[in-house]
Amino acid sequence: MTARATETAGTGLPLPLWYTVPEGFRPVELWSDPEERLEAHYTALAELCPDATTGQLVASALGFEAALGRLVADGLVHFSSFVLRTDDDLLLTGICQISVTDRPAGDPHLYPHSALRAHPDQPDTHKAVVPLPAGLAAVVVADQAVTVPGALFGVEGVSTSAVRTATFHLAFPRIPQAVVVSLSTEVFEAEEEFLELATLVAAGISFTAPKPPTREPETAGTGATSPFG
Repeated sequence: MTARATETAGTGLPLPLWYTVPEGFRPVELWSDPEERLEAHYTALAELCPDATTGQLVASALGFEAALGRLVADGLVHFSSFVLRTDDDLLLTGICQISVTDRPAGDPHLYPHSALRAHPDQPDTHKAVVPLPAGLAAVVVADQAVTVPGALFGVEGVSTSAVRTATFHLAFPRIPQAVVVSLSTEVFEAEEEFLELATLVAAGISFTAPKPPTREPETAGTGATSPFG
């Protein structure tokens, strides 16, 4: 699936950003009507959690919508969940986010190195600069514990989950902004497949509009076109 991020949150300004995500990704329509999105999220939760009470479902849907709104305000342009089956018959599930953020003005080729220096060195964190079709990217792979307030699910207390995240930082070539691609999963057993998937999504970033499909010229005298046009 290919899409274009048409504007920066709150500005209405077009961005020269295109991205591609593989099959198995389920995007959230960030620019759709919030009430329709809230109802769709509630319905999906009710199907996934048939034993949940109405209050729990409403609290979770409202919590998700509030969190999504904050992310959009901070530059989020794509949010999706993914479910893929690996060759070892594991279900690789997780979240994909693509955001736009400001970066220091200057040579875009130097940005990935400064992005890595800005990221603290921590245990279970790996950092590198890698070449992608859109240019050099800083990549950070980290394991962390994520705390989820129980209020999001209409219950008391908090829960903690171990999450692996792969984050890529790429600079726009002609404007002082950067795109951040982040994938996260709780399925640690599929480490290799997860990193391959994250790299595939990051490699789908483009700052150049895709060329329209070419058509073969009509055959002289017949008006027929090539079946591959």
